[in-house]
Parts: sequence; structure tokens; C-alpha cells
Amino acid sequence: MERPKETIQLDLLGRAPEVIIDVHEVDKDKKNSITLFLEKVQQHKIPYRVEKLEVGDLILPNQYAIERKSIRDFLNSIIGNKNGKVRIFEQVKNLVETYKNPILLLEGSLSIRMDYHDKAIYIPITKKNIRGRIYSVIEERIGIHPNAYLGALNAIEEMGVRIEETYDIFHGAQILWDLYLESKGKKIEQTEHERAVIRIKPRLRSLREQQIFFLAGLPGISVSRASKILSVYKTPYNAIMKVNRWDIDVEGIGEKTLEKISKVLFSEFECGSKDEPGA
Repeated sequence: MERPKETIQLDLLGRAPEVIIDVHEVDKDKKNSITLFLEKVQQHKIPYRVEKLEVGDLILPNQYAIERKSIRDFLNSIIGNKNGKVRIFEQVKNLVETYKNPILLLEGSLSIRMDYHDKAIYIPITKKNIRGRIYSVIEERIGIHPNAYLGALNAIEEMGVRIEETYDIFHGAQILWDLYLESKGKKIEQTEHERAVIRIKPRLRSLREQQIFFLAGLPGISVSRASKILSVYKTPYNAIMKVNRWDIDVEGIGEKTLEKISKVLFSEFECGSKDEPGA
């Protein structure tokens, strides 16, 4: 599908905006990741424009298009409307078809609690300090199974969308700033996108931990995903032997993740590569 042509509107000083924000995202009475990001844009005197956007909530250079969703809105959008359409998938589809670098910013997703027994997801609303390190947290229950939530994330990634998860609006604003620098081709310090990531081998106390650590070394496989894989195949050996079925048998693993894993497992090792430590 051919992407829409770009439109550029200069400001009074003849500058093209580097940041375009949807008018619905700018609310002085309600702060979110984008309004906090806008404050930083204004502090650095970066040219920007606020207007009604048909697709996306924030547009950055080089066709970085960001859809912002609070975790509550995201979970509610998974439920779908009366016609059975899941709104978030429609929005993501439009994002992918319109821009080269579509991104979904999930505001507060790293602070949720997934309860598999209750088949629900809990969102923290308020936190009150009671005594020292002891806090009382009030949560909101959303009746969506954690598997449905993780499945939706996986489906969105399979559509070609990059997902950025945050703890809160302040963390989200920092990620948006990092994305702005990235879109401009500048080096980002202290972010996962540009810094070297060292995988530290912990002191393994049990056979179970060693098995999990073994599988968690593969691309896209977190500790939780490694545990899921082992619960399905019982042993690491069985899991590796049946790796081509992971996207079928294991919830949350898609084709793209499996392609990366297969590349690591089945590519021939290159001796004396310049990428080796100390080479």
C-alpha cells in the first residue's frame, strides 16, 4: 500500500516543525507522557505544532509515529465495541499503513499486576506510605485474562509495531524524549536502544534456575517466557528439539520472535569474528 504524501507547514520563522502533537493529547488540566514531553520540547525551543491528527498522537522526524495509550484505555480497547471490533487493532493498522516507524507507548503497563488465578489484571490507583518501606496500594480490577493481554501485545508486535512500556507518565515522557533524539539520529545515552547491554550470569542456586537461565539467553525470551516453555516441554532438551513449534504451543511467542531464535540456534558459528570479546 502506498503511504500518504507528507505535508509540511512552516511556522512564522520559516521553520518546519520537528514535533507534531494531536490536539486531543494536550490538556492543561490532565498530565500525561505527551504533555510532560511537550514541556521539555518547549524548554529546548524545538519547533512544534499542535493540530488534529487523523492517525497517531505524536509525530516525530523520520516518520516516527506514536500512539499513546494508558494501560486502562488499552485494556478496555481489547474488549472491543458492540460490533466485536477491537479498537486498538484498527488504530495500529492505520499507524502501520501510514508511517514507516509506528510505535505504541503503553503508559503504566510496567506497574500492573497480572493475576492468573483471578483471571484479571490489577492497575494501581493510589499508593500510601504507611511505615518506612511499607506501602498500601489501592488497585482497580480489570476483568481481562492476562493471556488475552499478552496475546494482544504479541499480535501488535507481529503487525510491525514497536511497543514501549512505561512505569508512569514521567517514565513515558523520558522515553518520548529518547525517541525524539533517536528519530533525529542522535546518540542516546543510558537507554536500552543505544547502550551496550551486559548479561550478568547470576549465582544459580537450583537446577530450575539453571534451566530458566539457559533458555532466557535466547532473543525475545524473558524469564517468564522461559518458564512457560519449560512448563510445556518439561525439559530444556525437549524444548530445543521442538523449537519450531514454540509459536504454536507456547502462548505469547510469535513468528518474528521464533525467526530470531532460529537464527541464533541454526546459524553456523564464525570463528575469529570481529564481534568476539577481545578480538
